[in-house]
Amino acid sequence: MIRRSFHTAMLLLAMPAAAVLCLAQGRYGPGDGAGSGSTLNMTKAQTVAGTVSAVNIGYGMQYPSIAIGKVQVKVAPVWYLLDSNFEIKTGDALSILAAPANLATDPYLYAVEITNTATNLRIVLRDARGVPLWTSRQTSGTPLAADTCLAGATVMVASGTVEQFNSGVGIQMPTLTVKVSDGSLLTFKLGPERVLLAFDLELKAGESVTVKYAVASCTGESIAMAVTNAAGVTVVLRDELGRPAWR
Repeated sequence: MIRRSFHTAMLLLAMPAAAVLCLAQGRYGPGDGAGSGSTLNMTKAQTVAGTVSAVNIGYGMQYPSIAIGKVQVKVAPVWYLLDSNFEIKTGDALSILAAPANLATDPYLYAVEITNTATNLRIVLRDARGVPLWTSRQTSGTPLAADTCLAGATVMVASGTVEQFNSGVGIQMPTLTVKVSDGSLLTFKLGPERVLLAFDLELKAGESVTVKYAVASCTGESIAMAVTNAAGVTVVLRDELGRPAWR
């Protein structure tokens, strides 16, 4: 009797939670497809192309949005973009497949796919029904191919002392600035901050550091492949084809 009563109580507690989940997913899928888990009207998907004039990181539970001209497009959680090795900053030239929400009161478009037309990097954010890919553990829609900007690039090694560590601003990777032996400063793009913390990698100003890196042909940025700090902790961030090691 005790066990049966316990299971009955758990079922009753779970019912309101299930109802809340259904409401959160929305009633409509693409067009009028009920039960799809999407709140977008995929029948009205359109392409928006141009230069990013603003990157807006919302407070609380809001998707970041970007402005292309007068068009506002909501994208995806910052962590999902950076985990997929995809950055967005002001001045980037993008081509975005986007769809409106089913709710007439929602003025935003929502990105389904984004392509950086300068680097040809592409990320898929939602499936053909408009359902966000980050809601499951599947990552098949994210770019895993070699980074074309690093194709054929010479891999180099630089050693020196940490001058500055900057967390990513907007939707960008953190960067590390190193003072090398001739006194010059080199700045390297790293990887998602959570990856550095997961390996207990500390980068303190004034301490020695060694960076294995390559220069991206598309942007001229120095991209870190691996970083070793003064304590001897090494974190491999990318392979020699530029593919993220954290995926």
